[in-house]
Amino acid sequence: MGDALVRELMRVQLGLALRLAAVVAVALGGLPLLFSLWPAGTHVSVAGMPLPWLLLGVLSFPFLAGAGLVYTRLAERNEADFAALVGRPAERGTTPELSSR
Repeated sequence: MGDALVRELMRVQLGLALRLAAVVAVALGGLPLLFSLWPAGTHVSVAGMPLPWLLLGVLSFPFLAGAGLVYTRLAERNEADFAALVGRPAERGTTPELSSR
């Protein structure tokens, strides 16, 4: 029974990682596509900085940090739900020790 629960937790965590990776890939990968479809956008300036540089060079880093924060919070919530399911209190930032017996 313990192995099945651990596999389910791993499946849920993998699904979360893949979904969030897809969101990041579409958001950041879509920007070059946007500028290739809208060439005039490459000549737009915001506060003296070209829009592509602003989006890809500056704003992408806070976006990636936010995605990492969202992933961490959701992964910890999944682990806390798992710990509650097996009847162990979860401590923030730690994974409960598991036994397959």
